Amino acid sequence: MRLFSSLTALAFVALLGSCDSRDLPTPPNLQPVLDAYANPTAAVDGELMGEVADEIAEAAEEIEGSEIFAEILDLIIEVQKELEDSSTMTCSGGDNNGGECSDDTQCPNGACVTDLVLGATCSGGTNEGGECAADADCPDDGTCGGGVILPSPTGAVQINYICPGWDERQFDDGYDAEPDSAKDGSIDLFMTLDGSGIGRVVWGTASNCLYLVPIEGGNCEAQGCAEASYDGGVALDLGDAVPPGEDISRLPVTFVMEGNIGLDGDDFRINQSFRVILAVESGLEILVDIGDPALSETFNYFFLPDSSQGIRDADGVFGCSLEESQCFELTCEGGVNDGSACTIVADCPEGTCVRRSLFSW
Repeated sequence: MRLFSSLTALAFVALLGSCDSRDLPTPPNLQPVLDAYANPTAAVDGELMGEVADEIAEAAEEIEGSEIFAEILDLIIEVQKELEDSSTMTCSGGDNNGGECSDDTQCPNGACVTDLVLGATCSGGTNEGGECAADADCPDDGTCGGGVILPSPTGAVQINYICPGWDERQFDDGYDAEPDSAKDGSIDLFMTLDGSGIGRVVWGTASNCLYLVPIEGGNCEAQGCAEASYDGGVALDLGDAVPPGEDISRLPVTFVMEGNIGLDGDDFRINQSFRVILAVESGLEILVDIGDPALSETFNYFFLPDSSQGIRDADGVFGCSLEESQCFELTCEGGVNDGSACTIVADCPEGTCVRRSLFSW
């Protein structure tokens, strides 16, 4: 169960209601990190991998084992839903000023805009007293009123999330604990907004956030749960501004984290950027930064859902195995694609897909 201590009208209005841009926090600039992913500059060889392979393996194990990225992305997805549920589209100006709409064609001489409605409730109808954003949320002749309306909101919103802690009862139906940030920790995030959509950069801090990671399934009943925690800073890039309705779980998300990951009593210091797609299990890309100054010499190490691994460096893409301490290339031998890169035999008509060692460590 997610426990928000300030996802309320007052929390939103404190930032969104300001006309002074100096009151709004400035998102971190993640463009240099994104550029490093797109344009790796290091040329990887056996000597270099001998120096960094253990660090890559440890970072991957802690990131995937703790699922800290999932904890944060699940929170963002819930906030996205909260914002969408609190939004209504109305005509601004024109012949249908104030009327409900879905696009500009329904607003002659005006525009269809998205307003954020916070704290409004239904009066009358079958949803009497329930939260609403428009009269359509109050069926059977009810009306939506009260609360605060923020027309076409832009700016930022701060979210304070009380972490769920390590009590396994949180997975039980009907379990409803009081939030306790002193015991279970919290995550504070900033998001920029454009209309009802979320800006591409989300950032903030976690204060000793405790949470459980089911080893199998969605609860602790089958194989138990791992006790995980995170304390430190986080920033992430969603690739672009996220419009209402877009599935964040299917977006490649770039994280930058500096802090401490805890997993079943062991602590790991992380100062790392990595990229994941929440809906793709066991897929992870790590930015390996060996430069001084930072980001001056980098390469990408990736783990694919089919358990294969590889590197993208200044010279191209090739396969690797941390377990075998070896990197290799796959090429067609014989046939019409002789010498071309391949991944499976079908890529090499009338030939075979052959693995050739590049270097080891």
